[in-house]
Amino acid sequence: MKFSEFRDSINKSLNFSYVEDSSEKFANLELILKIVNTINKSLILDEVLELVLSSAISLTASDRGFIVLVDDNSKLEFKLGVDANGSKLNKSSFNVSASVIDEVFKTGISKFLESAQNENGKKARKSVLNLELETILCSPLITGDRKVGVIYVDSKKLQKINVKEITDTFEILAGQAATAIRNAQLYQGQLNAYNALQELNKELIIAKEKAEKSDKLKSEFLAQMSHEIRTPIHIMMSYASLIKDEVEDSVDDEFQKNFIAVDEAGKRIIRTTDLILNMAQISTGSYDFEPTDFALYDDVLKLLEIEYSSVAKKKNLAFKMNIKDKNVMVHADRYSVSQIFNNLLDNALKFTNSGEITVDIDEDEYHNIIVVVNDTGIGISKDYLPNMFQPFSQEHQGYNRKFDGNGLGLALVKKYCDMNNAKIMVESKQNFGSTFTVIIPAKEK
Repeated sequence: MKFSEFRDSINKSLNFSYVEDSSEKFANLELILKIVNTINKSLILDEVLELVLSSAISLTASDRGFIVLVDDNSKLEFKLGVDANGSKLNKSSFNVSASVIDEVFKTGISKFLESAQNENGKKARKSVLNLELETILCSPLITGDRKVGVIYVDSKKLQKINVKEITDTFEILAGQAATAIRNAQLYQGQLNAYNALQELNKELIIAKEKAEKSDKLKSEFLAQMSHEIRTPIHIMMSYASLIKDEVEDSVDDEFQKNFIAVDEAGKRIIRTTDLILNMAQISTGSYDFEPTDFALYDDVLKLLEIEYSSVAKKKNLAFKMNIKDKNVMVHADRYSVSQIFNNLLDNALKFTNSGEITVDIDEDEYHNIIVVVNDTGIGISKDYLPNMFQPFSQEHQGYNRKFDGNGLGLALVKKYCDMNNAKIMVESKQNFGSTFTVIIPAKEK
């Protein structure tokens, strides 16, 4: 019977006719209301179970009681045992016949036994006989369509329980208890999820701190390596230059070539070091990406034009930079954009022995910046094109290769383009040259 139905029956009895037991019904109703108010004050599952079970034992004057709940595997699990004195009973005390509880849970129908030693004239269950039980009340804990468990109480005393007021009261208690237990389970689930989230957050904070510490160590290591390699080389190149100035009038041309070789070797080591350190920064995530607004020509290409015009002149190559608007602005990371064109121009001059290098800067209809670097060098084979942006990949391998390098230049170009949301395309034909096109997104207005 539902609580509302029980309440209506009490009202009907009081309003229309006096019956001998109406005061008892009213007392039961008041008792149920008091119990319901008590168990609904807590959302702690253990507290709710104890309140429910002690109330059931007191309500039925039983000797003891048990609550079993459905576990995560949809099996009944012992949760609590209490006697009439409030003492906890362990699981080993729960040796009442499981068939009673299983039957009640499966059918969803309460079972009330008087004179349990002689149940309906049949021989009682073995456990009932052994425990000398006389009275058993057992109801399913159901909320909505969900079975959450079973509540059970028993007594060695023979009591008159098969009267409607007692059975209805016990079932109402079971129904209200099921709702309170389910609410407590949901609350416990939320609490567990919250605690798990808190633990996860702590782990994430620790991991973040470790990552930041690791990044700091990586950055410090890269900075230290840069200092330890570049500084000695710059010192050696500076002293070589001083010696050259001192003795150049007194040595022959053959000796002069040695100074040129030292200078070129030093620059080569510095460039290789720069490439390795730059790739290491990107790979370890320690590169400090800082997009800003800057003039592409004045702040980047102009400096490269001055540097590589001199290199082209030494190789008897024509070097042209064509730009329609020298004031064109871009929003990107200035250093990485500079490295994109530095590497493209370095490759163009390295692999071109005759002809020219041209750089064309234009703007498309969407205000994207188009930079085209074209050379008349040795070109790239069709088979190698898919691999050209792979780190340490080179078309010419081995110690007998004609060109120096470590295969990092174009790999860095691609990574820097991706970093700046820029696109890079290449067209090339062996012995005819290569054309690299870089598209830098328009600056947002």
